[in-house]
Amino acid sequence: MDNDIQFAPAGTLPLDQLAKLFTRSFEGYFYATTMLPDQLAQRVRVEQIDLWRSPLLLVAGEPVGVALVALRGERAWCGGFGIVPPSRGKGLALLLAQQMLAEARAGGALRFTLEVLTRNERAAQVYQRAGLRSVRDLLILEWRRSPGAPTDAGPALANGEPEDLLATFGRLHLTPPAWQRDLPALLARSGLRGLALSEGDQLSAYILYQEAPGGGARIIDLGAQDQSAALRLLASLKQRFERVMTVNEPDDSPTTRALVAAGFIELDRQHEMAADLA
Repeated sequence: MDNDIQFAPAGTLPLDQLAKLFTRSFEGYFYATTMLPDQLAQRVRVEQIDLWRSPLLLVAGEPVGVALVALRGERAWCGGFGIVPPSRGKGLALLLAQQMLAEARAGGALRFTLEVLTRNERAAQVYQRAGLRSVRDLLILEWRRSPGAPTDAGPALANGEPEDLLATFGRLHLTPPAWQRDLPALLARSGLRGLALSEGDQLSAYILYQEAPGGGARIIDLGAQDQSAALRLLASLKQRFERVMTVNEPDDSPTTRALVAAGFIELDRQHEMAADLA
């Protein structure tokens, strides 16, 4: 390795400087990304990001890139990967990706995953060279009320406490969720609202969501025992908002089929990529 290229833990940078580096490393990306220190602190907590296993890429002592590594037992995940514009195109991304996997392995992980937009072909190629392979696609979906369309009354459903609804997480998720939507992340989140659908004495479906500016909402979690139950929940959510978005829905999930049936359209998609570290 070039003597000018080194790695250091992201935890060695003050949080405000790390947030600025993260923002710079995503300049020119497909989606505008501005990371503030409090937002980064929240992500570290919710997504179990280990800043001492997250490598900074240094060139001549200056941080020019970062990869955020999250750890949950034997699983690891990338919560963000980027290099500042002046340092791109020099082969540094592969070095950072290799170091990211090495840090995850050193942290006890046996499997590593990340998401990359399907149109971000250069990044996907870097990850492939580092040893990751695409395992499935994750979708970004949105529903918008048509201008002038009447508000559908929808079924009247009960509000639910997130903690109570999440007690049924394992039973109502037939497809493994993405890292950000797995149970540990959901339990660490705050500000969630819930809708519940019960049949008899048993919960058959629920939605956890957050309100968004301008009359919108974002689905944070959707669990259902079948498509019919999911559709009833979605009808109620659509009655309350002008638009609804959901991110990281597995393309092979029954709930994704329900979302499409409910009128959600695909805005974008990501490859979920994985590598075995054993």
